[in-house]
Amino acid sequence: MHANPSPKELRDQFLAELNTPMISERLFAEIPDIVFCIKNRNGLYISANAAFAHRLGLQSVNAILGKSVTDIFPPLLAKTYLAQDEHVFLTGKEINDQLELISNRDGSLGWYLARKVPLMGKHGDVIGLASISRDLLTPGDADLRFAGLAKVISTIQANYAEDLHPPDLAALANLSHAQLERRMRKIFKLTTSQFIRKTRIEKAARRLANTDKPIIDIALDCGYGDQSAFARQFKATVGMTPGTYREAYRTPKN
Repeated sequence: MHANPSPKELRDQFLAELNTPMISERLFAEIPDIVFCIKNRNGLYISANAAFAHRLGLQSVNAILGKSVTDIFPPLLAKTYLAQDEHVFLTGKEINDQLELISNRDGSLGWYLARKVPLMGKHGDVIGLASISRDLLTPGDADLRFAGLAKVISTIQANYAEDLHPPDLAALANLSHAQLERRMRKIFKLTTSQFIRKTRIEKAARRLANTDKPIIDIALDCGYGDQSAFARQFKATVGMTPGTYREAYRTPKN
């Protein structure tokens, strides 16, 4: 009598018989708020979805395939993405919940939550990576009220320069800390701490682009104790230092 196959054996048998290895392309093809792509070990795109082309202002994914990040992104963004890719290629480790601020082609700021995972070859080596980036769409007031988060969000937006603590914010909404985190992830796809960081970085980015205020003053205005702490978190989120961001996105003064 043969033993029942293990879950791994069932999975391996199924994948061996599968004739559509790129089924992920079909799953992500028309999802509007999730950018999807696959790159080979040389960093060339071998798969992408329509949302990716739309974000770049391109007519179709054919303008992406076979290209590298340096071909389709501005140099500063390309440098950040190359560093992320190389980390995945060299370590074989995933990058999860990478909060990213990107200046869209129309000048608006876009927030995305990215994940990159290594793709392993038959011999156990990393032969590429797959990536998704979710557009963090802004919920409406009704969504916030329904989730009991309106007071929390208004407090963060009004007091982002202060030392905010998620348990204290939870108490404002008569929620436990765990309840607050579950609701923040459901509505914003972010933890409370990530949302606070998102708010601070976005306020700082607008000041950098639209004012001549010294960077140290912007750091203090946005809740950072010193310029170095601000610079580290800004670069980790935006992919460039505050000074470089100001040079790249400064609004011309009349």
